[in-house]
Amino acid sequence: WTMRQIIKGRWVLGFFAWLVKIGGVKEVRLSMMMVGHAHEDIDALFRCIAEYWARKGIVRIPSAFQSYLKAAIPGAT
Repeated sequence: WTMRQIIKGRWVLGFFAWLVKIGGVKEVRLSMMMVGHAHEDIDALFRCIAEYWARKGIVRIPSAFQSYLKAAIPGAT
């Protein structure tokens, strides 16, 4: 585990705890994928997104995708 992963995990768990405390959810269930297998699912997800965007003509070139990310996610570079 890197310090970055530990800090990220701490923030995520803290957020889930906060959601339970304020009554936003009754409980939170976490599941983890086996080490080394997560990238396959992420790649599949992005392939599905890319195919959908291609059908809709939303994003066709990498610079357009980068512009989309900048607009959708504050602070994205």
